[in-house]
Amino acid sequence: MGSNSSKPADVAVPPASAPTPSSSGSACPVKHTNNTETTASSRSACPIPHGKKEVETKASNESACPVKHKDGQVYKNPSVFNVYSTKIDPTNQMPANANQQPSANQQMPLSVDRVPSSIPKGGTEQETWTYPSPQMFWNALVRKDKTEGVLEQDMETVIAIHNNMNENTWQQVVEWEKLVNDPAKAAPGRESKLLKFCGRPDELSPKARLKVLFGHPAPFDRHDWTVDRGGKMVRYIIDYYHDESAVQQDKKPRHMTDAASMQSIKVDVRPALDDPSSILARLVLMPWRQFQGSTKYNPPPFFAPKVMIQAEEGKLQRINSDWKEIANKCAPKKAALAECASEESCRAASVALQVCTASVVCPSLAAAFLECTSATSAGGKKQEVNMAKAGAAFSDVIQCLELFEIDSKKAMGLENVDLDKKKADK
Repeated sequence: MGSNSSKPADVAVPPASAPTPSSSGSACPVKHTNNTETTASSRSACPIPHGKKEVETKASNESACPVKHKDGQVYKNPSVFNVYSTKIDPTNQMPANANQQPSANQQMPLSVDRVPSSIPKGGTEQETWTYPSPQMFWNALVRKDKTEGVLEQDMETVIAIHNNMNENTWQQVVEWEKLVNDPAKAAPGRESKLLKFCGRPDELSPKARLKVLFGHPAPFDRHDWTVDRGGKMVRYIIDYYHDESAVQQDKKPRHMTDAASMQSIKVDVRPALDDPSSILARLVLMPWRQFQGSTKYNPPPFFAPKVMIQAEEGKLQRINSDWKEIANKCAPKKAALAECASEESCRAASVALQVCTASVVCPSLAAAFLECTSATSAGGKKQEVNMAKAGAAFSDVIQCLELFEIDSKKAMGLENVDLDKKKADK
């Protein structure tokens, strides 16, 4: 028996233009050939021509093809957040429609106009964040029960300071981002953008806690900002400090980026130590830039300046002195309020006590109110009381007392002991 020789099976060799198995996974699922016309269905499936030469594709064409093309694709975060750090539904934008209706018991109309910021908004291509209107800001204060010491007519100034503070904060963030992702050199879509933010006023950051331990006044607010660095999320911690020694230098900001007007607000911006790159930036890169003088990053000093400490101590002493004078001067008014019988007499006693307190804390406002409510003029002639003018003057008195109460609470929180009692114990 002879052995039968086996003939190898014929193997089909793919043409040079056909995709190889190693590349088919990333190729377009629609077959493309050099010499044959594509069918109508294949043309509608992918409008991008494929040939031997690589061609540039537009973003609109890439979105039509079911396969992702990396070349030329512009990154955009899939999530968009509103000012409440809530994701916006792209189909209806409902969470973005903030409440612009007047609050209950609101005394005057407030502007609903919103101002665009210079801060690029994450999840968008060219948009920037938009600041709240005076009406939105007032509604937020009402919702959080933080209208104490604030009047509706103050909203324009409050908004100006708020916007200015955020613009200056972003400029400090940009100085950090320049270390690793300079906006002027970043590829399209890879620029650093603010994705979301949240306020954490009741939580001291580790750095703030350490500063307070060494005698620095506590920050009055804290924010955490999340920056989208071209696909990498970087958290920034921002502490806001109040410098009592610089209050007299404060002015209403002339424009959003005016860094010279609000001297009493000090901003400490830095990336959180959440990853090695942020640690490197804080320990090496930024200190080196500061040594070279090649950065505009300007944080407040770790240790509070002597003049700042003295101003805080002086304020605390004034507050304690005022309370002592109020206790002595207004004791009869307080007793009258405690002994009043009718609603009308109690209302009158309450007003009298408030005006007496204001005569110590803000004597000019108390005097203005008494003049408005007096039945006789300074010349001794009878005059009718202008109720509208008297009401406005009394509102000023109430605002003064609310601010005094806020300052008193903060001061007592710092020391937790009355200075007069402290001196008596010694």
